[in-house]
Amino acid sequence: MLKFLKNNAIRIFKILLVVVIAANISDWFFNYSSEINHILNTAMFSLIGIAYLTFSWAFDKTVLKIIFALCGIYLIAMNFLSDYDWISIVGIVCLLVPMIIGKFLPDDEEEEDLKEEGVVL
Repeated sequence: MLKFLKNNAIRIFKILLVVVIAANISDWFFNYSSEINHILNTAMFSLIGIAYLTFSWAFDKTVLKIIFALCGIYLIAMNFLSDYDWISIVGIVCLLVPMIIGKFLPDDEEEEDLKEEGVVL
């Protein structure tokens, strides 16, 4: 039962993300009103924030958990804060930092190879 719920939750999340991204792309052609754009941006950043929050539970290292959780929380919260330039700048940083960290994290296979060779991570 739990596996069924987990698979459906992941499927629903992916569908929502595709719908929001498709709607943002369709804005280039249909020029939606500013209210619709605000709703789409809020949904997009909230979904990305939720994804970062769920990714934070996947890591063993506390530092990575904290970074991903803080970035996810900020991406969700920034939608409900007043519109200042520094909020957008911090939002961009919160979008990019987890991506950069994910790029430089070793794969599980690489970690196992390093452990076999005696290299401590």
